[in-house]
Formats: sequence, C-alpha cells, structure tokens
Amino acid sequence: MLWTRRVAALAVLVAANLTLPALAATADNPVAGRQVRFPQGVWSALPQLSPDGKVRQCVLVAPRQRNKPGGKVDTAFVLNISRGSGLSITMMDDGLPSERVLDDQAEIVLDGRSFPAVAFPVGNAFALHPGDAEAVLAALGKARDVKLRSDGAGVDSGSIALDLPADALSWLKQCGKTFDIAIDRPTDPNAPEMPAPRQRSPKIAVMQPTPAGPPGIEDKQKIEGWDASELRNSDGTIFACFIRRRYLIGTDAPAPSRRLGIFLIVSRAKGLTMMLKDSKLNRREGEPIEATLKIGNAPFQGFTAQIEGPDEIGLFPQHGAALAGAIETGSVLAMKARTIEDNYEFSVQPGVIGWLRACARRNGMVLEPTGQ
Repeated sequence: MLWTRRVAALAVLVAANLTLPALAATADNPVAGRQVRFPQGVWSALPQLSPDGKVRQCVLVAPRQRNKPGGKVDTAFVLNISRGSGLSITMMDDGLPSERVLDDQAEIVLDGRSFPAVAFPVGNAFALHPGDAEAVLAALGKARDVKLRSDGAGVDSGSIALDLPADALSWLKQCGKTFDIAIDRPTDPNAPEMPAPRQRSPKIAVMQPTPAGPPGIEDKQKIEGWDASELRNSDGTIFACFIRRRYLIGTDAPAPSRRLGIFLIVSRAKGLTMMLKDSKLNRREGEPIEATLKIGNAPFQGFTAQIEGPDEIGLFPQHGAALAGAIETGSVLAMKARTIEDNYEFSVQPGVIGWLRACARRNGMVLEPTGQ
C-alpha cells in the first residue's frame, strides 16, 4: 500500500537513538545495517535494510519538539533518503494524524524560505517530500530551523531547531550515493509515482470558464494516473475538489467508438459524490435509477442514483465519509442498474481519496452532504 511503502518503520532506530554509544562516523563510510552516532549533537544514522538484504533507505534521526494544539510534543525528527519517496523530512509520534491524506500543496520552510512538498502519513509518522530535493539538501546545510506545514492534513510543526552537524548531512548525502538511491523520485518499482508538489492555491483567483467546464478544470495535477483539479466559482473561490479518470474504447478507429469515465467530487454543497460517464448512454436528465454498488467484495448501501446528463450517471451517498472509507478498503467499484444494459467496473488507486481529503480540508470542505 502507498502508506506503508513510502517510509519503512523507524521505531528501532528511534528507540536506540538515546542509548547507543557515540560511534565514530565519517561521510565516506556508510555501511549497510550499521548504526552510528556523530561526535556533535544527538543525531543517529543508519542505512536500513529491507527483507531482501538491500539498503532500503538512509536515515538520520534526532529527538525534537513540534507544535501541537495545547503546547509542544516530543517527536522523532527524521531526514530520510528512501527508495519509496526519495528525500523526505519526517516527524514521528503518537499525536500525528493517521488518516490517509495526500497533500500536494504542503511546504517545507527552511529559515523562512518555502519549498513546495507532497505530504502523506505513514502509521504514526508524517512525511514531506520536496519538489526540489537538491535545493532542500543544500539549504539544510545552512538552515537553523525548519517548519513543516500541511493544511490538507492539519499539520503545522512550528519552528524546529535543526542543529544539524555538517558531517551528519554529508553522511546522508554519501549514503544515498553509495546505495544508489535517488533523492528526487521513488525508485521502488512497486511504489506509486508521487504528484509534483505545487505552490499553495490562492484563496481567490479569478479565472475564465473554458469549454471544458468551470474555471480551474484545465489546471490538472496527476494523482496515480488520475487528473485532479480545484474548481472555482465566478468570484474566484474554490467550490469543489474534482478528480477523474477517462477511458477510450475502440481507439484503432479514426475516433474512439466509446468513452468511459469515473469522476469523484467533493463540493461545498453536496460533500463527496461520484459520477460515471458513458458516451453510449442516451438518457433523460433527472431520471432516477435503481442501482446497486459493490466496492471490493462488499455491497455498499445508502446511496441514490440518477441521470445527470445524457451520458452521465450521478451517485449520491447518504454519508460521504463512509463511501470514502469503502473505496480505500475495496479499491474496485462495480455498479449495476436494472434499466441500463451495461455494468460498470472501475479501479480507484489509493492516493485518489487521500488527495480528495487533503484538498477538501485545506479549502474548508467536508465529505458529508450538507446537513449531515
């Protein structure tokens, strides 16, 4: 799963951080599986092995404190170069959100300079991967403090003192090179691609509608093969988080013989809804449909369906959060309707719901319909 492959468990290293003797370490001698501490500071380092015996990640960790509602909390502060995500900066403690989010508008702030990042939770850890990994590594060598922020996850670390010795940072860089781990992208073939980090969306950005739809629809972010957009009203405010995937059938002909699509939307008015699109349909708008929905191996109850346009079927859950959770667990959706000849089946990748959650939260929207 996305949430476990990105950053492997760090608990052993963190637990040992304060008890290991201060072993000598230099920048040119990272050894697989050998943990070291540095003469200055409280940083520990480890080229961590995966079950296949290869180095999975290069880890630097130190105890620090971060902000939490009500005060400060102890956290393990981690600089990491891994095959699952490249360079990341991670906090680990029991107070971080474990709900699945994928925030492509997070930020790493080093001495006041902001670097756009992708943020995601992994168990009781929360990681941020910067878009410009080289620049962040260079800035870490001079920075005095760091802030990690993700409005999509509700995380703001506040100012954290780095106190990072030069030899510790040199070790991290050399470890990545020694074990051929890229800093700018995942290199694990089983890890999904991460979206490109983006600058924070302005609260108001007046844009013109396009033939494709409302303002913002053509500004697309790739999330595991899906197109994601923030849709805006005429006054420039964001009113919906919109992610979709389209399929073409019969592409050998001069034009596709059929177009299919699945759209997931979180809006201020309706919470989380879903729409299926099929160019083969030709139905009357507003026509109700008696449909069944199966997600994974379980039927999903508590929704209504109707024709939204000549080629569109809308599905409206009573509880959007329940639909989101079912999709995360089941990943494959199958819909049948008594009055429609074809059945529909779509796969939904893990990051899709995570992106919707983060987009909704940072824009003040919820998954539940209005009034729930």
